[in-house]
Amino acid sequence: MRGITQNREFIQLFSENLTAVLGFDITILDRNGYRVSGTGSYQHQIGKPAPDGSLLRAVMKTGRPDMTYDVIKNESHCMSCKFFKECKETATIGFPIVKGSETLGAIGLMGFSMEQKEKMIENAESLKGFLQHLSLVVESQLISQNERFASQCNLYEETLNTNKIITFDNFVSKNEDMKEVIRKARRIVNSTANVLIRGATGTGKEVLAKAIHYEGNRKNNPFIAVNCAAIPESLLESELFGYSGGAFTGANREGKAGKFELANHGTIFLDEIGDLPLSLQPKLLRVLQEREVERVGGNKSLPVNIRVITATHRNLEEMVQNGTFREDLYYRINVIPLNTKSLKERREDIPFFLQYFICKYCSILNRPYMTVDPQLEKWLIQYDWPGNIRQLENIVEYMVNMAESDVIGFQDLPDYLYQIKAPIQTGGLSLDEMVAEYEKSIIQSFFMSGHGRNDKEKVADELKISLSTLYRKLERYHLKVF
Repeated sequence: MRGITQNREFIQLFSENLTAVLGFDITILDRNGYRVSGTGSYQHQIGKPAPDGSLLRAVMKTGRPDMTYDVIKNESHCMSCKFFKECKETATIGFPIVKGSETLGAIGLMGFSMEQKEKMIENAESLKGFLQHLSLVVESQLISQNERFASQCNLYEETLNTNKIITFDNFVSKNEDMKEVIRKARRIVNSTANVLIRGATGTGKEVLAKAIHYEGNRKNNPFIAVNCAAIPESLLESELFGYSGGAFTGANREGKAGKFELANHGTIFLDEIGDLPLSLQPKLLRVLQEREVERVGGNKSLPVNIRVITATHRNLEEMVQNGTFREDLYYRINVIPLNTKSLKERREDIPFFLQYFICKYCSILNRPYMTVDPQLEKWLIQYDWPGNIRQLENIVEYMVNMAESDVIGFQDLPDYLYQIKAPIQTGGLSLDEMVAEYEKSIIQSFFMSGHGRNDKEKVADELKISLSTLYRKLERYHLKVF
């Protein structure tokens, strides 16, 4: 049976990922009180013992979780520690790692600022529950592979599950630009100002919108999401603004509330706002200006108290110049601009998402936990990911289904990616033929990265070619889009 010390690589990586999620430093001790992982100021102390008299030593001794948030006054935990007068921790939660009646180590969550202290005190019980889950993950390194996999995946699921209430703690990133986006978003959670989130498809725009809503003072009221590109133009007006009884043939006698009414006192998220038909833009502008909605076929204005967040991958400035997007509407929605980053701009986040999606699909398919060949992981980190996180999930799902062993390798990549990875066969091919092969693989990659058969216009837009050119190339290369 292996001990904690023999699993340092996994535990350290896991600690670093969780520090990015939680915003606190983490350290883990083995049964002898030595640090086997550490983040922040404790990273350089890995391999060294925690001081006698410290909170984590006390937790290991009693086998019970504990917390201190005032080092100077807390005599029972801190006075006997030799670093008592030098300690810079403002708050600490410790949780034992226990298997049966045996204490295997301890895990600690530390804050070093007053802001972290206040956050830890406010969320003490939920953080203790989180540490309990984490201690199970670490403990699982000492038991069977399948048990280890189940515990690990449960924690990843808790961290990123987008079907639950989303906060900024769920918006995982080690990237400094993304951290700055999150910092800006935190500052405007209680504002009534309209927000425009820009970013490529699959970069987490809706996740960010949900975080703004659920961190703010509207969190107990509805969050209504509408994809303006997914609803036929003939239905979009009644979906957004509702309709009165008898407004058109087949209409409900009582009428129907639209999305703006349903979002009253909460937040409405209009995704793909760049796809909103020009004919509906004046009506949206009126809602934003007057905070009133008039149903289709109605003659009465209904007041609405809403926060409006919009998102797009399109170049709205260019659309304004071309006359396909109203300039006055552009300025109304673009009060607070936020820009999500593509996956190729935040490559340091790829290992975390890779691990999470492997856990997710191994669990769904009831397969043993899988690892990724180190060379493949390096290649995936360097790949440009035109479909961003959505494409990464798509590829991981494919690989978990196709892998014949518990180590995912290059042979498990989808064909279009394997062709990109493999050198183009130059033997007997002209330059034009080699360029054509590469162009074919690029077009394939866009349709395999989360875009469906109805997304040809988006693919053409992202490739910066006309829709007619895309159709010609699909026909030329005999590419079928499903």
